[in-house]
Amino acid sequence: MNSKPLLSPSKIGILILFIMIGSSACSRKEQMNKDSLVRFEKLVFSTAAANLADSIHLNYNQLTPFFNLYNEEVIKIGPDSLNGFTTQLKNFTNDSIIKQVYSDVSKMDGTFQQCCQEIGVALSKLSSITKNTKPVLLVTYISGFNQAFIALPGCLGIGLDMFMGADSPYYQELGIPAYIRKGMNPTNLPADGVRAWLYSLLPEPSPEGGFLDRMIFEGKLYYLSQKLLQGMSDENNFHYTESEVKWCLEHEEAMWKYLAEQKILFSSDRLTIRKFMEEAPFTRDFGNESPGKLGVWIGYRIVSSYMKQTGSGMEVLIGKTDAREILSQSKYHP
Repeated sequence: MNSKPLLSPSKIGILILFIMIGSSACSRKEQMNKDSLVRFEKLVFSTAAANLADSIHLNYNQLTPFFNLYNEEVIKIGPDSLNGFTTQLKNFTNDSIIKQVYSDVSKMDGTFQQCCQEIGVALSKLSSITKNTKPVLLVTYISGFNQAFIALPGCLGIGLDMFMGADSPYYQELGIPAYIRKGMNPTNLPADGVRAWLYSLLPEPSPEGGFLDRMIFEGKLYYLSQKLLQGMSDENNFHYTESEVKWCLEHEEAMWKYLAEQKILFSSDRLTIRKFMEEAPFTRDFGNESPGKLGVWIGYRIVSSYMKQTGSGMEVLIGKTDAREILSQSKYHP
C-alpha cells in the first residue's frame, strides 16, 4: 500500500500533544487550539448528521479544510453546502457495513491511539530537525476503504479502516491482493504515517528525473521514517516478511550488479521505474521469490551507507537532493 497522501501540505513543523474530544463547544475550541489529535470518526458517529457541518465550522474551524476534502474526495458525498448533504451523510453513517467498520475500529482504539502517539513523537523529532514549530493536527477517520492518508497544510489525516489487519475479512471481500493486505496492519501504520508526511514535505524528483533520482528519493523517505521511529523494523517499514528481508540481504550484491550492468540506474523509462519502485508481489527481474519494490530497498541501503560514510545528520539528508552525489559519497559496495 502506498504511503503517499491524497494532497500535499506546505512545509510546516510539528508539535504533538494528544487529546480526547471535549463535550462542550467552549472546551472544544480551547482544545483545538492547543492539542493535536482529533478522533474525527468518533465525532462523525456521535453527532447528528444535520448538526455535523455547523459543529465543525463553529467549534472545529481548523478541521474545515479536512472536512471539505473528506466529504468531496474521500467519501464523495459533495460539499456541505449542497442540497441533500445531510441525507448523503446519513446514508454513509447508517450504512450497515460502515457502522460495523466503525464498531470494529473502536474495538482497536487502544492500538490506534498508540500508533498515533508514535507518529506524533516521530513528527515532533522532525520538527526539531527542520526548525519548524507550528503544530500539525493528526485527524483519524474512516474512509470507506478509499484513502489511507490525507495531507493538508497543518493536518495529517489517517484512515484507520486501512490498517485493521492483513486478515481482515473486509479486505478479502474487497478483493485486495495479499501482497497489499500484508501492509495493512496496525504495526505498519506508524512508518506509513510518518512517510505520508515526509512525502508531502520533501520535494519530489522532477518528472524528467530518472531511476536513480527516484530510487534515492524513496530511500531517503524509508531511512528517515525508520530513524524517526526508533526501533522500527525493516519488516514493518517495508511491509516485508522476515524471510523477505533475509532474501534482500542475501541478494543485495547481485541486485546491485544487475541494475548497473543493465544500465537501469540511469534509465528514464517510466515503466521500468514503476516496476522496481511500486508495491508488487515480487520484482519481476529478480524472480518470484523476491519481494516487491526492490529499487526502494536498494535506495534505502545506499542512503544508509551515505549517512554512515559522511556522518551527516538527518537535516543534511533532508536538504540534499543530488542523487548522484549521494550515491558517490555513499561508497556503496554491497
